[in-house]
Amino acid sequence: MLEDVNQVSQLAGIAIPPGKHPLLAILSKRGPQTVGELARATGSRQPVTTRNIGKLIALDLVELNRSSADGRSRIVSLTPAGKRAIDRSRETVWPLVESAVRQVVEGLSGPLLSQLDGIEQALAERSLAKRAAAIAAAGLLPANDADVPSIVALMNRAYRGSAAASGWTTETEYIKGDRMTESLLRADMSAKPAGSLLTWRDAPGGLLKGCVWLEPLGSDVWYLGLLAIEPQRQNGGHGRTLLACAEQWVRERGGRRIRITVVNVRRPLIAWYHRRGYQETGETSPFPYGDDRYGTPQREDLSFVVMAKELGTREA
Repeated sequence: MLEDVNQVSQLAGIAIPPGKHPLLAILSKRGPQTVGELARATGSRQPVTTRNIGKLIALDLVELNRSSADGRSRIVSLTPAGKRAIDRSRETVWPLVESAVRQVVEGLSGPLLSQLDGIEQALAERSLAKRAAAIAAAGLLPANDADVPSIVALMNRAYRGSAAASGWTTETEYIKGDRMTESLLRADMSAKPAGSLLTWRDAPGGLLKGCVWLEPLGSDVWYLGLLAIEPQRQNGGHGRTLLACAEQWVRERGGRRIRITVVNVRRPLIAWYHRRGYQETGETSPFPYGDDRYGTPQREDLSFVVMAKELGTREA
């Protein structure tokens, strides 16, 4: 189960080692603690706690300092990176794990040993990590016409925003003008009824933080496009989370392979997809020169690189 929680953390783009969430959670709730206090709080022996703290120090999630009141005591506290990791875990990982656990224990009653047998059987059928992935994918909701203005604004901020409003994914160096307009997006949605424009929000009805387009191409192959994250969230692992949710959404519908296209000169973005398991297929497609609906290119050598990823089965 600890390994499953680690997989859920990886889904959310949070690099917290298995079994280390309790230490970080205690520090977040209680503030700086001595090594002995942490050992007692987690029910572990002090040497074990010391080793775990060392692993978290290596990841820059906690720091260890001498107590100003007692030089013999060592005080453990969260680093800024540790605070961000635990805040994101509280926001994304813990609710997913809690929802997955609710599925596992739903309907259980009677003697404790019988309930444990039921839990083991439920986890054998589908692990916590797989349940959490499915729950996360269910958080992607089809966009409606009322969502179009906010989606277009998000895409233009993410892809073509000014230096102050854009994230690292901006392509303004290569293409000027809006990435999308409301009329163009509505026309694309109308022309491709099999596709799904999905929204990703903090909560149902909450603020829009991302969007993605998913379209079946036949033979278990899907196209993924228009992936966009609110620029202010782009350095927090949200892009990785949205991509993983989109992939699981496709798996849940029988898809086994995803194709994407990336502008050829956007090497950092291509490398980002490489790290997510996508490979260049050797195919390219032409850039729509002369069609100013997609913006005005600033160079003459633009094209689209085709990349693909094998997803495996629904239970992968």
